[in-house]
Amino acid sequence: MSRAFCSDQPITTAAQDTFGFNTYAEALCRLALTAESPLTIGIFGPAGCGKTSLLHLIATDLKEQGEAEGHPILTLWFDATQHTHTAPSISHALLLQVIATLKLLNLAPEDARQLADWEKHLTTTANLGTLADTFPVTFARCIDDYVTARKGRLGVFIDGLDPCPAERALDLLEAARHFLCARGILCFLAADHDRLNASLNARYGEPATAANAISARHTPHLDRLVQVTFALPPLSAAHSDALLAHLAPDLPGEARHVLAVGLPPTARHLKRGINVLRLRQALTQPAPGATEALNPILLAKIVVLQERYPELSAVLAGHPCLLQELEAHVRSPQLASDSAARPGTKSLPLPLARYAADPILARVLEIAESTTTSFAYLAPHELRACLGLAGGAYDPDQQVWDDLLSGNIARIHAAVEIARQCQSAYSQALVRFTHREQAASIAQRLSAGLALGCLGDPRDFTETVLIPAGEFPCGADKQPYVLPAYRIGRYLVTQAQYAEFLQAHPEIPVPYVDEDWARVYNWDPETRTYPAGRSNQPVVLITWDEATAYCAWAGGRLPTQEEWERAARGTDGRSYPWGESFSPVCANTRESGLGGPTPVGVFVEGESPAEILDMAGNVWEWTASAHAEDTKILRGGAWSFPAESARTYSSERSRPHNRSHAIGFRVAFPST
Repeated sequence: MSRAFCSDQPITTAAQDTFGFNTYAEALCRLALTAESPLTIGIFGPAGCGKTSLLHLIATDLKEQGEAEGHPILTLWFDATQHTHTAPSISHALLLQVIATLKLLNLAPEDARQLADWEKHLTTTANLGTLADTFPVTFARCIDDYVTARKGRLGVFIDGLDPCPAERALDLLEAARHFLCARGILCFLAADHDRLNASLNARYGEPATAANAISARHTPHLDRLVQVTFALPPLSAAHSDALLAHLAPDLPGEARHVLAVGLPPTARHLKRGINVLRLRQALTQPAPGATEALNPILLAKIVVLQERYPELSAVLAGHPCLLQELEAHVRSPQLASDSAARPGTKSLPLPLARYAADPILARVLEIAESTTTSFAYLAPHELRACLGLAGGAYDPDQQVWDDLLSGNIARIHAAVEIARQCQSAYSQALVRFTHREQAASIAQRLSAGLALGCLGDPRDFTETVLIPAGEFPCGADKQPYVLPAYRIGRYLVTQAQYAEFLQAHPEIPVPYVDEDWARVYNWDPETRTYPAGRSNQPVVLITWDEATAYCAWAGGRLPTQEEWERAARGTDGRSYPWGESFSPVCANTRESGLGGPTPVGVFVEGESPAEILDMAGNVWEWTASAHAEDTKILRGGAWSFPAESARTYSSERSRPHNRSHAIGFRVAFPST
């Protein structure tokens, strides 16, 4: 049975659409292509309703419809969540992305020079200065000369406004309105309508009155920014069922139906419901005295209670028998007039009236394909165990789980403090995200790795892989090269492993460089400890001699560059450990935009033929090979270098005493 967790990634093609959004996308594309420009269309809806998915479908349809009618479409996608802390401003980030898009055109030399001057100004100066006057005019001319003159359009897609700080979101929209007001521009922005209106009113002095709330969707501030508004409807019952069937085909139809009926009709809530159910199945063993695991249909009902009715869920956790009584009241309305106290709860009257009248909860509790899916037939210990899933000592709270996988360092740190109460259960669940067979996005894998770095990572980082003796194609020209058998570490050496080495060798200094750029990587020289939360990240700021000393302490040595290359590319001469074409989900290089080393072993899609991890990107690796008397050869590429440097045959060189935040190492061993 599948146990895949659902990622929160948007759909990007019509073939993936189980939401019924294609109809909306086609209509909005037709409107955009036939309307006068510039035109801004607002896609409005609450968080999680699928706005980003609709934007992707619009982008695809816009390109297809435009090209079919002889209107070439140039697209620019700006995700505000990637620039919430971009310095000096989010407006700078938008303009730099606009310039990068324009540079894709076949520009005249003078226009190319102008773009280069603007780019330099934006990257070196905090004040937009004269750009506020010159940019819109020249930009409009470039669009006229290179886009509209060819009957084309520039489609600008602005996403990620909901989690973006209000002031930054408004700065972004004002910049888009001021700088991108050219003929031929089609701008699509996605946002929570009410949140955006509240931010506009706060900035421009509109009081939050009842009258304003009633007419919020007609606010003049929003009308100034957006010419067409589209309120994304909630998913229909049929589309909710179709989405759940697509995401969890292994679950019984009745269990999916419970989630469809009981959870809010947005893609995010439905995916979250499946994940809560999956997590409980994965982490919870049958309670003592139970003969089998909880029926997934009952489990789905518990998920709905927890997610939609948290107050009721808390009451039921303390008084399990009330769940059976509530179910009986829902199925037999004539019992609703009974307000007597239940035996065993002498002073607690049945709190049924409020919830028994709730139509959604009633529909959920009425769903039962057999006696095994009704709470009424559970023995007392089974009922207690069932409700224990919503608040038991070894059942992670969903908010904690969401925080652990959020990718937000502050949220991860807060969740880790709670998760320590049942550390083993959380750690084992998080480790599953570092397994290739676990379906997950790279964002989820990265967040799981960061959480493990704080909570404690149970993976065996001393694991080695045997590389058999034989010939392989070596170098860019793939010359035959023969090597004897050897073993090599599956993982880069981590901070925690290096800490053990330093404990045994107090005479060796800790990784430390007295420079601003190294501050976040520096160890504490007094306590000789690595930066908090980085236990499972590759050790950096170490010299070649220190790496060599560690390898000797561990019973091995640094690999030669030929040994490293054989482990990375196998025997088929591939350009990257996973194949011939680069993919940002396979390696932490400059293209990933992560801006630093990541926990080892999370880019599992990029493992080598020998299942060795991080052979492309993350950090360069010291090798035993010398380029010259005073330089050593590095292999593998790094987070701050482009994809080309991560090819299996690419190399770099460094002086042995160099301490870099982009250089680590792994250990090689004899074959026996």
